[in-house]
Amino acid sequence: MDLQQVTNRRSPAQSRSRARVTVILQAVKSLIEEKGIGNLKMTDIAKRANTSSGSIYQYFSDKDTLILSLAEHFIDQIHAILDNNLAELKSFSDITRVFEKNFDDIYRLHKNEPALREIWFDSINPELSKLAIRDCEINTDKIYHKLLELGEPEDRDQLKRYILLLTTQFAAAMRLCFASDAGTPEQFRDIFIDIMVSSAPGYFKSW
Repeated sequence: MDLQQVTNRRSPAQSRSRARVTVILQAVKSLIEEKGIGNLKMTDIAKRANTSSGSIYQYFSDKDTLILSLAEHFIDQIHAILDNNLAELKSFSDITRVFEKNFDDIYRLHKNEPALREIWFDSINPELSKLAIRDCEINTDKIYHKLLELGEPEDRDQLKRYILLLTTQFAAAMRLCFASDAGTPEQFRDIFIDIMVSSAPGYFKSW
């Protein structure tokens, strides 16, 4: 299952339709930033996107699907950040530098996108939880296959479970950067990286 199947979004085939979907999602994003996710209304979205509610329903079955699709848009950006940083991972000695930069890059995206923070930190939609889990699984696969290029693990299944746990902890650490006064983003980052770097060697035959 990919992210689009989770969001249940209809993919427009024509460029004009894709452009319209982009405008609609931009309207959703701006309204969330201005009024909050709980005050999002289809009539406001239609007005902001300069279209009709009926036109929106051609691509999105309901308001929740709109929010999920915007979440998918942000996830795509996070995947691109991760891919770019993993491309710099050439050896185990690069681990700290690469994942520090990855943390900082994703933190910066969250800082610059209030709608992203509200979607992930303030929404109670259970479908978003499913989407978040699927996103963690996708990120796990990316990191797992990259690490296999660097060395042979003691147990491949156990390594994958370890990475999946780390990706879910990463999401929690990112939330703390914005929701807790107990530390700075840099301090939470350093603790997270320290946990990863100190535990990861145990999952490989040689590090």
